[in-house]
Amino acid sequence: MPAVIVERTQNPAHGDYSVTLPLKLARTLRRPPLTIAKELAAAMALPASFGRTEVAAPGFINVSLEPQWLQAQLTPIAEAGERWGRSELGRGSKVQVEFVSSNPTGPMLFSHARGAVVGDVVARILDAAGFTVQREYYVNDQGKQIRLFGESIRARLLGEPTPEGGYSGDYVAEIATEAQVKGILAEAEPLAAFGITWVRTRIEQDLQRLGIRHDNWFYESTLYQGINAQVIDKLRALGRIFEKDGATWFRSDSSKDEVVIRRDGYPTYFASDIFYHVDKFSVRDFNRVVDVWGADHQGQIGRVKEALSVLGIDPNRLSVLLVQLVSVKRGEETVRMSRRAGIGISLAEMLDDVGPDALRYF
Repeated sequence: MPAVIVERTQNPAHGDYSVTLPLKLARTLRRPPLTIAKELAAAMALPASFGRTEVAAPGFINVSLEPQWLQAQLTPIAEAGERWGRSELGRGSKVQVEFVSSNPTGPMLFSHARGAVVGDVVARILDAAGFTVQREYYVNDQGKQIRLFGESIRARLLGEPTPEGGYSGDYVAEIATEAQVKGILAEAEPLAAFGITWVRTRIEQDLQRLGIRHDNWFYESTLYQGINAQVIDKLRALGRIFEKDGATWFRSDSSKDEVVIRRDGYPTYFASDIFYHVDKFSVRDFNRVVDVWGADHQGQIGRVKEALSVLGIDPNRLSVLLVQLVSVKRGEETVRMSRRAGIGISLAEMLDDVGPDALRYF
């Protein structure tokens, strides 16, 4: 028996919905699809919300909603307001949606808005379905880029050249000036911490203009207060950790082995992903987690899920939505986006130009 698929009609003159089952049954029953459609239409028992039923060649069953029933829905919809359409489907289930999570080394670029809007929409849908939803922003406040960020602010403060691979946007000068006014010590680490706070404030402001909020800002640095050692020890006990070339590696059954702790003692992005998701599931006890990532991170999904499975966490509790990267053209020229080089179109600029509604839609 083929699946019964009900579709919206392309032409309203043909009704509101169409059933194509007769076309699929014709070969099996060896009968004309139009004949099958007439017999099925005569046997269909539809609720009062449906009115006219018509059969159309070569074998469609088209049904229309009853106009009086449609009119009767307007009053309860208007009375319900924003509550209309909500359900209790997810009642009792705690879900986290982690999205945006742009590095805190500069204001958000316009290219980050796609993942922001997708994550916000997913969170709103889950909330409307009755799930208890937490919207989280992962703040990457550790690693080489943060050290370079602090060194870049320090260089600007002291009038020195930007370090190789550092950040040279005008906003770095703004941060340096404010840090000097506030008497922040001219050392890379405290300047980086001040810069992260400065950037976060502006990211929050830009996202609020886009109609997006986060319930929790989770700092990567909090992962390294005990849980990482516990996770590595457990993986080692399970035979999944080994040492090679001065680094600590994860032994994979499904892909190539991956470094988790570099020779310099710093965890890799892969290790941070493992620690972070163990924290979500085992420490904060979310039933489901939805991550919104850029398409360039697709290769990480399988590795993270394998590590979770090894640690006894059902990998199906994690869903990852990938969004394609954004490119912008002025005429025929592609606009390069680089926060490090201080070039590109910021989210704030795009909001000024087109407003939040157009930006969310496109």
